[in-house]
Amino acid sequence: MPITKVLLTTFNVENNFSLAFGYLKAYALKDNLLTDKANIQIMDFSQEGNNVTQVLYYISMIKPDILGLSCYCWNMDKIERLTIQVKKILPETIIILGGPEVGPIAADYLNTNRYVDVIIKGEGEISFSELLKYYVLNKGSLEKIKGIAYRKNGETIENEDQVLIENLDDIPSPYLTGILSPKDSVTYLETYRGCPYRCAYCFEGKNFPKLRYFSAERTKQELKLILENDTISSFSFIDPVFNLNKKKLKILSKLITNLNTNNKRLHTIETIVEKLDEETVKIFKKMNIESIETGPQTINKNTLKNIKRYFNKDKFENGINLLHKYEIKIISDLMIGLPGDNIFNFFNSISYIIGLYPKRLVFSTLHVLPGTYLQKNAEKFGLVYDPKSPHCVLSTDSFPFQKIKKAEVFAESFEKEYNLNVLNQ
Repeated sequence: MPITKVLLTTFNVENNFSLAFGYLKAYALKDNLLTDKANIQIMDFSQEGNNVTQVLYYISMIKPDILGLSCYCWNMDKIERLTIQVKKILPETIIILGGPEVGPIAADYLNTNRYVDVIIKGEGEISFSELLKYYVLNKGSLEKIKGIAYRKNGETIENEDQVLIENLDDIPSPYLTGILSPKDSVTYLETYRGCPYRCAYCFEGKNFPKLRYFSAERTKQELKLILENDTISSFSFIDPVFNLNKKKLKILSKLITNLNTNNKRLHTIETIVEKLDEETVKIFKKMNIESIETGPQTINKNTLKNIKRYFNKDKFENGINLLHKYEIKIISDLMIGLPGDNIFNFFNSISYIIGLYPKRLVFSTLHVLPGTYLQKNAEKFGLVYDPKSPHCVLSTDSFPFQKIKKAEVFAESFEKEYNLNVLNQ
């Protein structure tokens, strides 16, 4: 039997690489038959630096039998153009999509994009492995693979959701297996999956409502590999809320401090500031955390209720003050176009946040992402948004289009000036 060529690729943010692809390959190669019969290659391209024609050229040289593409709101335009062109020059290539941009709307997407063969919904390791067994080893059937949508005889079929992997250690580490090589500043680790929060603009909590953790021993071995690498000066965690569980945070802190003999920096982590106390911030400092990223996205009470975002003013300010006390940089996010907000509420949020002196301000326009609460309840909030990626909000009942554009123009210049002034202080 000939070797099946499988290519996993996408357009990533500049200088980043896909941890998800590493997981997919590592899990699939647990099957010795797939190891022998499938050549799985990972290639990461830059959303900013590579165009569709360049990526198409590399794909045409490899001539994959199966092409897997990871889809996000920032790269979907290029992904869609790429799938069309791949099918034109390599019509026999099976194209599989996955990621938050297509998973929540898998059947609808297939109905309008005839160049795509299969879409993986949600967590992809099991479904991808079973798809490879079907296409590479001729084992099983598409009808029995959970967590996918596909086309059969011109009809779109969506199977039931895939079960979540209870023991995350069942997924071999891409780093420890050598599938991925750690790289300075863009090496990412994950200690758990899931999110207990239900922010209306985010799909994380809905997609992975149950918290599941990698073992401390698994994390220790990955940290050891990274921290003993002389080429690495900083790394990051992609956990949705880094300070979610203080007991596990203490274990992680002990692992890092014991292994981090060269004082490597831990890049920006995402936190719930309201959960911070002095003990936690001391742990952050001990772990050599450089900065934290947090909301609040807005401080308007009605808006916070609409987007199901937790915000406690007193606890938030206490957490910010503790971070200042221990000289940990604060990156604060505010969002334009949230339902219930208007331009005056937006300016009020800016005024409040700069009074807390964050090290950096980040403004973004609301993306009404597929599968989110806001997307499904857009009519309720008068949300008008672009149906094409990146799904930017156009207007709401309280925030008309012209005002959103004025807020964006102001935010762009203010963000640059504020961040530059803070940098020069």
